[in-house]
Amino acid sequence: MASKQPAGRDISRKEESGEADERVLRLNYSKLRLLILETGTHILEFCQSINIPVLAQETSYNDTIAKDISAGVYNCIIIDGTRGDDAYREILNEVSGKPPFLPVIVIDGSLQFLRNGASENIARGDLSADRLETALFNADRLCKLNNRTAILEMELSAFIEEDPLTALPGRSKFRMRMAKAIEKAHAAKVPVSLIILDLNSFKELNESRGHDFGDEILKTVAKRLFKFAPYNSIVGRLGDDEFALLAVDQDFSAASDNFAARLMHEIRKPYVIEGQKTDVSATMGFALLDDHDTADGLLHKAISALYAAKRDKEPFTVYTHEDDIERRQQLRLAQDLPEAVASNQLVLHYQPIVRIDDQEVIGVEALVRWQHPKHGLLFPDSFIPLAEGSGSIEALTEWVLQDAISQASLWRAAGDRISVSVNISALILHNPAFPQMVARLLETTSFPAHLLKLEITESAIISDVNRATEIVTQLHDMGVCLSIDDFGTGYTSLAYLRKLPVDEIKIDKSFVMNMSHVADDEVIVRTLLDLAKNLGLSVVAEGVEDAETWRMLEDLGCDVAQGYFMSRPIDVEAFKDWIVTQPWKQELK
Repeated sequence: MASKQPAGRDISRKEESGEADERVLRLNYSKLRLLILETGTHILEFCQSINIPVLAQETSYNDTIAKDISAGVYNCIIIDGTRGDDAYREILNEVSGKPPFLPVIVIDGSLQFLRNGASENIARGDLSADRLETALFNADRLCKLNNRTAILEMELSAFIEEDPLTALPGRSKFRMRMAKAIEKAHAAKVPVSLIILDLNSFKELNESRGHDFGDEILKTVAKRLFKFAPYNSIVGRLGDDEFALLAVDQDFSAASDNFAARLMHEIRKPYVIEGQKTDVSATMGFALLDDHDTADGLLHKAISALYAAKRDKEPFTVYTHEDDIERRQQLRLAQDLPEAVASNQLVLHYQPIVRIDDQEVIGVEALVRWQHPKHGLLFPDSFIPLAEGSGSIEALTEWVLQDAISQASLWRAAGDRISVSVNISALILHNPAFPQMVARLLETTSFPAHLLKLEITESAIISDVNRATEIVTQLHDMGVCLSIDDFGTGYTSLAYLRKLPVDEIKIDKSFVMNMSHVADDEVIVRTLLDLAKNLGLSVVAEGVEDAETWRMLEDLGCDVAQGYFMSRPIDVEAFKDWIVTQPWKQELK
């Protein structure tokens, strides 16, 4: 608990005796916001005895102090060093390792404190008013010098930074030039437009064609963007495949459709690198400078628009306040995800998978839900992309697999031999450690590998065919079943299907749902069924929503069906009741 102390007078023992001390006069105690960290009261009482004001005293470093330091509550810290440097290593790293630097004075500590960033180390026997005041003065000057040096280094870095690959300004230099342009635009009251452009699927292209090929693509994009930019524009490269265009005295908001179409056309022109032809597309976010916008504010708006375009699968989006709110909500959800996994906020719902010829339930698909304490039940579309982007997807996948396998083991012990299917992200499919994770979970639960079915998408395969084939082969050799999900919507060729040791395909529901009244969809389903039979694969038709569709699939010789006609995804307790009653069968009589 902090002990708040009233500010003392700016005097010392020497002043009381009539002796003026120039050092004390140069140090303005009225601006001193001192924090003392000690288990006793020795340092506190000493400071009070010589009228040095103390803002707070704490016994140890904690999260509250860390937040107060970040907020600028304190501008100097005195530490009782008798506890050893290990007790204060975290705070020393925090306040002395990066700007804004904070002076730390240690009383009776080892030399290690100085090595870890403390400004001064005073032996307890040497502690006096003169010695402490000198330390305060020197520490204050040193930290001011360090902070000024850090600012100059940052400005110099921004001034000289240029992306070596594209010769465009890098992020820092672009931001610095952008800030100056915005300042002039505010004064002249002219419009400013910012576009953030992100290349689609560049990572996959880079990995499949090689980094040299990817570098040539980036250089070509930079040249095209620079050539396309209107007069008085600034073009920069913000990240690996992210570019920015700032146009002064240009308002793209009114004619954004036309400008976006022209820029998109320029980017999409074929790229011929070393005789290889490649198509590249991009997603863009637009933002217009408002009266109150800074450089950081305008960047934030354009990035929010870019994320909104990606979320809505649009080629470009113009910033709106609602997009910003949505992005902040997404960021908060991404921050909450690790805790959700650790504290069992995730739950699994199960959708039955039924064999058509005898109407037997042969499996379930495990679908994860997030029971968020504030937002209620969230569906995968709202948080799986966040997990992939924030690095939480591996922990989430492991949780889903473990929970699904454990539940299927309970059903098996009760006499129900049903398989359990789990969707696997492309990021997980390309992780070399994934097969070991699956093997460990199967061994721990003694669950038969052939009753576990992993569903992978066509896009996950095509993004890195070699790595996907290696991982899928390892899983197949373990006895795990593999299924290609959303089949018919991606790019998997027959050549890939022949190479991959998969067991089944799942026809995408977009074809199945409409096949009873859209002739083309019925033809597509029929063709995919013939293809699968020729390859010796089982077929699951997703999106079966009525008895008519079921009967059509039965006539076509489809193996398995899944959809709302039989059951929506339901929790374990509801599934227990459903598997006994199965009311859907009444409609087939």
